[in-house]
Amino acid sequence: MPRVSARPTLPEIDHQLHSAGERGADALFRRGEEVVRRLTDPAELRSLVEQVLADETRLARIAARSYYHANNFLKVVLMGGAGDTWKLRLHVWHPQPAGATLKQEDVHSHRWDFTTAIVLGKYHAREFGIAPGEEYHHYNYLPVGDSRSFSLVSRGPEQLRTVFDATLPMGTVYHLDHRVLHSISQADTEPVASVVMQGVPVRDATDVYRTTRIGDEPTTENAVHRPSSALLAKELVQFLSWI
Repeated sequence: MPRVSARPTLPEIDHQLHSAGERGADALFRRGEEVVRRLTDPAELRSLVEQVLADETRLARIAARSYYHANNFLKVVLMGGAGDTWKLRLHVWHPQPAGATLKQEDVHSHRWDFTTAIVLGKYHAREFGIAPGEEYHHYNYLPVGDSRSFSLVSRGPEQLRTVFDATLPMGTVYHLDHRVLHSISQADTEPVASVVMQGVPVRDATDVYRTTRIGDEPTTENAVHRPSSALLAKELVQFLSWI
C-alpha cells in the first residue's frame, strides 16, 4: 500500500496560519513558530517550494509581492494575512565569488516581532544599542507594501554600539522583538536562506541606520525590483539545487 506523506500542502499551511491569526497574536505566534521549525527539515522545505513551482497562479501571486531587498537578499513572500497582518517569507542570499567582500546590511529594526529559522548555510548576526560608538545616519523606513519604491526619511546622525555578535548556523531558530536594532550578513561566500514568520505590525515605520548618507534631500525614494514569475521560478529552481 503506498505511503501517505504527512507533509502539509501550501493551502493547509495557509489555512492554519489564517485560522491562528483570527484567534489573536498569541495563537498566530505559536502556530507560526511551529511552521518555521518544521521548515528547517530540508524535505519539508523542498516540498513547499516544489508546490509553489507546480502552481502557476500561486507563483504569479507570490512574484507580485516579492522583491530583491536593499539588504542584499531575495525576499519571497510565500503567503500572508489580509491587510498585511502577517507574512511567511523565504529570504535567499546568493553565493558570492571566492574572495569577494561580503556586504553588511544596514542596521535596522522592524514593524513587527518575528520568528526566523536558518534553513541553509550560516550568517553573521549583530545587535546594537544606541550608545557612544560608531556614527551612523539615522532614517525612518516607510514600507514597500504593493508599491514600486520605498521611502527613507532622514533623522540625522546617531551613534550605535554593538551588543551582540555571533555566527548562527543552519538549524538555528530564534525570535526577535520589533525594537531590536540588528543586521545580518553572509558568514561566507556560500548561499544562505532563512524562513521568517512576521507577526502583526505594531508601528507604521522602522528605523534604519547607514554608515553612508543617501543624498542631501530629507526624503529619498528608492526603486524596488520585483521578479517576474519566470525569474522567480528560475530562482526557486536554483534554490532547490542548494538544499
